[in-house]
Formats: sequence, C-alpha cells, structure tokens
Amino acid sequence: MDKSQKRWLVISLGISFAVLFVMLILTFDTSTLDELRKCNPWIILLALVMHIFSLGFWALRIKFMCRSLGYRVPFFHSFNLVCSNMFLASVTPSQIGGEPVRVYELTKADVPGGEATAVVIMERVFDAVVLAAGTVISVFLLGMFFADLAFPEAYMIIAYIAAFVFAALLLLFLIVAKNQAWSNKVINKLLHLLGRKKSPDIIREYQRKIDIHLEKFYATLRHFTGKSKAGMFYGLLFSALYWINEFVIASVLMVGLGLPPNVLLAFIFMILITVIMMIPLTPGGVGIAEVSMGGFFALIIPTSLLGVFVLLWRLIMYYFNLVIGFAASMIIVRREAKIKKDDPVNL
Repeated sequence: MDKSQKRWLVISLGISFAVLFVMLILTFDTSTLDELRKCNPWIILLALVMHIFSLGFWALRIKFMCRSLGYRVPFFHSFNLVCSNMFLASVTPSQIGGEPVRVYELTKADVPGGEATAVVIMERVFDAVVLAAGTVISVFLLGMFFADLAFPEAYMIIAYIAAFVFAALLLLFLIVAKNQAWSNKVINKLLHLLGRKKSPDIIREYQRKIDIHLEKFYATLRHFTGKSKAGMFYGLLFSALYWINEFVIASVLMVGLGLPPNVLLAFIFMILITVIMMIPLTPGGVGIAEVSMGGFFALIIPTSLLGVFVLLWRLIMYYFNLVIGFAASMIIVRREAKIKKDDPVNL
C-alpha cells in the first residue's frame, strides 16, 4: 500500500468512525439494550453471508463475460480480484479505484488488455442500467404506494433528481452507442468551443486523445453486441442478482434486530442511497452512506435501534470489504513477489 492509499484509508476510516459515533450517541437510550435482547445473531450472520454471495455473483459476472469472449478465467481468480477491488473502491471517491485492479488481474488470467478493459467498462454500463431502471421504478412506487408516508421533501427531491439523471444518462448512452459519427462530431464541436483560447496544437492533441478513447469505447460495444452477445446476457443477469441481493440485506438486518422487514420500502431506500453514495464527494462514500442510511431508515426504524442498524450495515458493507479486500490484495502481492523471485531475468 503506497502513501496515497494509506492517507485515503485513514481519512475514510476517520470520517466513518466519527459519523457512526455521533449517530450512536444520538440514538442510544435506555430502551436500546432492551431492544437488543430481541436480536437474532444468526440472522445478522446471514446478512454477512448474503454479502459474500453478492461478491460471488460479481465474480461470476466477470467469469462468464470473459468466457463469452473466449477466455477462461477461474472462478476463484475472479473472486479474489473482486475482493481486492473492494479494498481500493472503499477508499477512493465514487468507488472508482478498483477498475485498474480488475483490468490488471484479468490480464494475469491471460485476457488481453483490450478485452479486459472492455469487460470492466461494460460492468459499469450494466450496473448503470440496473440502477437506472431501479431508480425510476422506485420513484414511481414511492408516489403510487407510499404517498401517505411522512417522507421529507428533501428526500423526494433527491429521489426525483436521481431518477431524472439516471434516465437521462441511460438515454444518452443508447443514443451515443448507436451513433459513432454523431458522437465524434458533437465532442469535436464541444472541444473547439471550450478550447477557443487554446492554441491549435493543443486542440489537435486533445482531439487525438479523445479519438483514441472513443475508438476504444466503440470497440468495447462491438465486442458485446457482436461476437459476445451472451456476455451481455450474463452481465445483466449477474448485475441484477448482485444488486438485488445487496439491497435485501437491509431487510434481513431489520429481522435480525427483531423488527418487521418492510422489504419493499427498504429496497427502495437502498436503491436511492446507493445512487447518492456514487456522488464522488468522499472516499468510499463514507459519511454520506451513514447519514443517508440514518435519514431514510429513520422513517421505519425506531430511534433506539437506528444507530445500531446503521453500524451493523456498515460493518458488513464497508469494514468487511476492507478486511477481505486487504487479504485478497496480500494474495496478489505475494504472488507477484514469487513471480519476480522465480523470474530468471531478475536473478
């Protein structure tokens, strides 16, 4: 771990500890201990097991997407790269730090760099499709079935903005995906408009780099709409399984604390919270995640158990990711050290 990663880790842990501490202080009262006596630790453990299954769905997504391109990636290699990815994603804004890890580890499984990059890019696209559909449906369900809920106006504004942004991004993606020439023309016009004060040489260099990235983007799309249509099916299938399983964990924790699960509303809350966490404001969404969970679930969870609920959720979804991600990263580090030691060139 380099100095930058250590700094981000310290910052993210500090923010998370502080927010959770304040939340526990504000919600812990004399009835909290009585309520905790009703909890079922086995059901709480089930929530952790479900999260591990989610990581398995992610690993299967990578495995089958690669197989659709003609490359065999062992499941446990895929699972380890997913876990290692979780460590960096937990300490970088918007969870973007894990993509290079996934690409690198796929190349170690004999997947060429171009195809490895294509798989990782399309993973993000599949996640966006699932979350966009989920966000739009969630806002619709809130209006149809929970109009009488004392839902704070600020939350509804966030929900509508999230639904609009995701729907717009999905529509834009579909338009861009089908019109490469149009996309090139629009981007070049924007480049010249924004770079009016730049020299022609700088504009040409920017344009060259943009053209390279655009060609990689459309090459990726051609992979999965041409010879790899099965990859799109598996990508969407396991993306849906991953997110559905992750969102149900909140209801399982509620049952474990002796509360009614309120599955549909908790599911809706989790979709909206996930969207909010993707705003790149803090490393791993720390602080934002805890406050969002507390704000939404305060509507259906007693105050005396709210802090405990948020703490359990973060232990599973954040701190467990750090631990298992660090362990997986150490496996990779040891493997690389062994390869370097056994490589005759380095002797």
